[in-house]
Amino acid sequence: MENLKKRLEKKGWRKLEIERAIRIIQRAKQDKTKENIFLERRIFWILIVVITVANFAVSVALMPLLVTLNGFALYFIIITLGIVFGLAFELVIRTIEHLQDKHHFALMLLIPVIALANIFLIAGLSNDFAEKLGLHNINSPLLAGLAYAVSFALPYFVQRFVLKIGYYAKE
Repeated sequence: MENLKKRLEKKGWRKLEIERAIRIIQRAKQDKTKENIFLERRIFWILIVVITVANFAVSVALMPLLVTLNGFALYFIIITLGIVFGLAFELVIRTIEHLQDKHHFALMLLIPVIALANIFLIAGLSNDFAEKLGLHNINSPLLAGLAYAVSFALPYFVQRFVLKIGYYAKE
């Protein structure tokens, strides 16, 4: 809570206001229901499942593009989708207040791996599909996967390590 005190002092809050706010936060933490505590403990794993499913859905949605496009247009779309979905999940991750450093470390490893695996799989399938249709539009699954994984993870890494905004500050 010391970090919170410092942030509020920087914003010009008076000492009495800060103490009252901290008491309210501490009381709210103590008055949590069993259901709320149950969900808080599982929200991290629920988030991992949601990220995996969403990445798979994006991968499947990209399949027609992987079959028909190549070059700059394809990678522009892949990178744009990666950044958009990465921003959405970064916002979700940032708003989960009880995540600890171990959770962030796991997310830092899992998010790019999940995204890479999904796109790699779908790009390989789309290449097989293109070959069966007689199209000569073969894309590199590894390159497509890396482009999506990096762009998907980029918003999280920028927020966490470049901007270092106080949402991640230890309290």
